[in-house]
Amino acid sequence: MELKVIDQENIHYLVRNLEDFEKDKAIRSGLRSAASVFMRKGKTNLRARMRKSGKVTGNLESSFTTRVKRRKLGALSGFTQSGAHAHLVDMGTRKRPHPLTGTSGIMPGNSFWSDARKSEEAKAERFLYDGLKRAIQRINERR
Repeated sequence: MELKVIDQENIHYLVRNLEDFEKDKAIRSGLRSAASVFMRKGKTNLRARMRKSGKVTGNLESSFTTRVKRRKLGALSGFTQSGAHAHLVDMGTRKRPHPLTGTSGIMPGNSFWSDARKSEEAKAERFLYDGLKRAIQRINERR
């Protein structure tokens, strides 16, 4: 799993003349909007793909969350504890022997999260820069 690294020079150029607490607020708003792009697309993919199977309880759908890091520059988009099985739904399981019965179930993966990550990278980057610009404009208008 590779992570996309955003061009930090552009971000530093945008927030260069802001004070520290204003920088944090501007960067956090951009990161929050970028992380929510993945969450929305993941939910959409999950709904569409689970509807076909007919077995939808909503535990995974309600466990989507985003979080902006406090001490470092970054944001996370993922699942709460009730969505700990998301990787199994996303990537599926393979046939493997069970120690007692000799058989086990197979679940084909539906790639709802992997596809969301791949398809929304460019959009998330745009949202990051747009969120930064909006926050900086608001801060400058207050001055």
